[in-house]
Amino acid sequence: MLKVLAIIGIVLGALLVLALIILNIFLFVPFRYKIGGSNKDKLYFYFLMTFFLSFFRVRVYYKEMMGWMSLRIFGIKIFDKEIPELIEFVQKLSDKLSKKEKKPKSETTEAATTDEANLEEDTIPETDTEEYTITEEEVEAFLNEPDEIDEMNAVEKNITFLSSIKDFILNIRKKWYNFKRFVNEKIDQWNKTKKYIKYYWKVLNHPSVKPTLKLFWDLMIKFMKHIWPRKWRLKIKYGDEDPYLTGKVHGYICMARGLFGREIDFTPVWDENVFEFDGYVSGRVQLIVFLGFAFKVFANRHLRKLVILILKGGKIRGRK
Repeated sequence: MLKVLAIIGIVLGALLVLALIILNIFLFVPFRYKIGGSNKDKLYFYFLMTFFLSFFRVRVYYKEMMGWMSLRIFGIKIFDKEIPELIEFVQKLSDKLSKKEKKPKSETTEAATTDEANLEEDTIPETDTEEYTITEEEVEAFLNEPDEIDEMNAVEKNITFLSSIKDFILNIRKKWYNFKRFVNEKIDQWNKTKKYIKYYWKVLNHPSVKPTLKLFWDLMIKFMKHIWPRKWRLKIKYGDEDPYLTGKVHGYICMARGLFGREIDFTPVWDENVFEFDGYVSGRVQLIVFLGFAFKVFANRHLRKLVILILKGGKIRGRK
């Protein structure tokens, strides 16, 4: 009996130790991500997330009008399927970008000259035009044309006249009703907005809000530093027929180099429209850091209420 209890205790202890090891692995081993793409030959991009020496691997990929996602655990393919939503998103994005592309100046100038020439051809008459004068016979014929009202008797004329007045009054009444409803809706919206402004103003002027905002700001900065990419490589080749615009983009790239402290390989082209990119960014995130941020938010009462206020837009404890 004692041996059986000892074996059961050893098994439970081993399971407990194994569960603690797995929990520590999930908490402290970082999830590594990598995002990259290029449009040199054909557009493609990918998102890759690995965990624990790539034993867990998720990959989302798009290339040549095909998008799919795959999941592997310990090298075993769990699923590998296409994502039609990703293809539709890329097509819509490419359509919007293609509409915003500028036409070459030669085409625009040629189109402008052809339009001007066509306009001149249309506006210049081949023969001299003469002003048309209305004769007295035409005026008399127009005035003598039969009218429906003339064919009516006195009763029908009165009924028609009264019905037209009635329609006119009803039309004015309908327009006045619509205008009054529009004004009432705007007044109601303004009253709701005014209540929100008063409520937020009282919340932000509370003495506990200032240190809470400082703590929230510090947490957000630490969070962004944690998820910020640690490695990246970026090559950009950009050119526009307007040298001023190309130089302006070059200045922005130089500012980005100094701001992020990263080297960006930028190649300006001054005589044609070109935009090519190739590169990737990679970093890592730890679950323990997310849990630490969540615990700090939950432990601070004012910070917790502030986060709820931001997420729910002031709808706290029945406030609307």
